[in-house]
Amino acid sequence: MVAIIYSKTPATLEDISDFEKKINSTLPSDYKDFLMKYNGGQPQPNSFRFFSDRNDASSVDRFLSLGKEKNSNLLRYYNNYQDRIPLGFIPITHDAGGNLVIMGLKTDNNKVYFWGHEFEVDEGEQPNMDNVHLISQSFSIFLNDLYEEVI
Repeated sequence: MVAIIYSKTPATLEDISDFEKKINSTLPSDYKDFLMKYNGGQPQPNSFRFFSDRNDASSVDRFLSLGKEKNSNLLRYYNNYQDRIPLGFIPITHDAGGNLVIMGLKTDNNKVYFWGHEFEVDEGEQPNMDNVHLISQSFSIFLNDLYEEVI
């Protein structure tokens, strides 16, 4: 079971609605529920696997929130990365290395993916899925699958 520590003041439906208007999209209900309960924070456990040519893993540094924080502000991240990540996705968290976990916003694809910044397209090019790797089928599954890294 995942615990969220250092969470922010819970988001309201109005906060979420305002954000959805700004991005011209609707957030998945399980993610809205998360924002209304925690609105960001650090999960324990925090590690996840993603799948590419090999099984690989990373960890959540902190979830983004609907607040004014510099390093975890969801709108700021969306605005900074919207031309760098594929269309129809939103960043929801980052790892310690500057990579993102992004989530699809299309009703038929609310899957969660790892976005590796080392292999992103050059400035001015259209972002694609070449540096994006599937993590899970939904935000809820992503949360439930977080695990503690054994060293």
